[in-house]
Amino acid sequence: MSKESNSIGVFVPVEVSEEKTFWNRIGTAFVNSKGLSLLLDAVPVGGRAVVISEEIAVGEGPYRVLTPVEYEKDGEKKTRWTRIGTAIPNKKGLTVLFNAHPVSGKAVVILAEEPKEGGESTDDLAF
Repeated sequence: MSKESNSIGVFVPVEVSEEKTFWNRIGTAFVNSKGLSLLLDAVPVGGRAVVISEEIAVGEGPYRVLTPVEYEKDGEKKTRWTRIGTAIPNKKGLTVLFNAHPVSGKAVVILAEEPKEGGESTDDLAF
């Protein structure tokens, strides 16, 4: 990642051989207050994507992967967060394992510690 850009690449392996792996970029990630916001241009068919950036400060993991689901209640727009996968640290960033695909193409990897009793607010997560 260059110092001029705040975006981080999201990739899937398209061809793996003993000598080399070829990668296809399917989206972009941005750092947010609790982790990473993922904007996907394509569905990771194998249910797996890799966020490549050695600049991401990750611990041991695993981490939660959530997607926003917007709805309206009493005339007010609200967002509910649904867990759709897990992210595991690797040598060059994170491997994201999807149990479901985000219909909106948006997902969040929560790198913050697990919440204490009472839950956690995701109100400040933006795309």
